Parts: sequence; C-alpha cells; structure tokens
Amino acid sequence: MKSFRVPVLFVVLLAFWMLLSWRLDPLFVVLGVLSAAAVTWVSRPLLDATLGRTDERRHHLHVGYLLLYVVWLLGRLPAGGAHIARIVLDPRIPPRPGIARFRTNLSSPAARTMLATSITMVPGTMTLDVRGNEFTIHAFTPTSVGDLANAATQRRIARIFGDVPDDPPEIVWEGVDLDPAMPTDEPEGGR
Repeated sequence: MKSFRVPVLFVVLLAFWMLLSWRLDPLFVVLGVLSAAAVTWVSRPLLDATLGRTDERRHHLHVGYLLLYVVWLLGRLPAGGAHIARIVLDPRIPPRPGIARFRTNLSSPAARTMLATSITMVPGTMTLDVRGNEFTIHAFTPTSVGDLANAATQRRIARIFGDVPDDPPEIVWEGVDLDPAMPTDEPEGGR
C-alpha cells in the first residue's frame, strides 16, 4: 500500500501557503504549488527518518489518537497553570524546583520530540535535554511531573505512533536549594 504522507504533506503546505497569502491570483497559486512541491520533495527523507520508512509496518501515525492527545494536552494546560499560580500566589506553599531524569521506550524520534515538546508546553515543566531515550527536565514542583511519573503522557504518545506503551518510569529527582542561607544537616567547613 502506497503511503499518503507525501500527498498529505503537500496539501497541508499548500493550504498553509494559501492561508498566509490569502490571495487567489494565478501568480500566488502557482508560487504556492511550486513552493509546497519543493518543500515536500526535500522533506521526504526527514519524514522517513522521523516517522519510519513507509515499508516498515510498525511505524504508523494514528491521526485519531493524535487528535485525542491534542485535546487531552490542551486540557492539562489550565490545570498546570492553576497549580503554578497557586504556588506562586500562596506564600504558605513554597516552590520546590528540581531536575527530573527518566527514560522512555518511545522508539521513533518523532515520538520523543512530541514528548519533549509536550513537557515544555505544560506550565511548571521544561525539557532541558534529550539524549536517546533519556530525558532531563526542570520542574517547578515534584507534582508537576505527575503525568510523566505515571506514564500517562508516554502511553498516549505511544498509541499515536503504534509503539508499545511505557511502564511508569523511575524518575530521579534532584531538588534545587532556593535559599543558600537556610540551615542544612550538613556540617560546615568539613568538620
């Protein structure tokens, strides 16, 4: 079965061109067709590298799961924003920022990129580094990484790309000391 990636990419790029130019003059339509065709032709190797070759049966992009994921992720944004706003506005709740590290089983670069982008989109978390399947993120509080700790985000992305769902990962948390003048249990001066 022939892949629909290339024609779909062409149509999306052409529609984007038409939306941005907002003109139906023959010159603009021809320029749009030529531009979309050129970008589509140049992007074919990138599609194969990120989504897998079309002859590999294991890499399929499930558009229905993608749409469900976008709706779920957009629903997480207000909750994350409210959580961060509560911590910032309530002086009784101190922020507990830190660095979290975990591994994922997402196999394609596109799936890992979607995970990294999703982490950064949600208030209170930011992807700092991705090396292979190991993620390093900054979080405003340990509870900010709740959807990652129970693998809810990874499982949804795995469904989109036809991967095996992740088990909840082991997350290594390194807290950041906000006030260096605060007393600690460590002895001073190496006593």
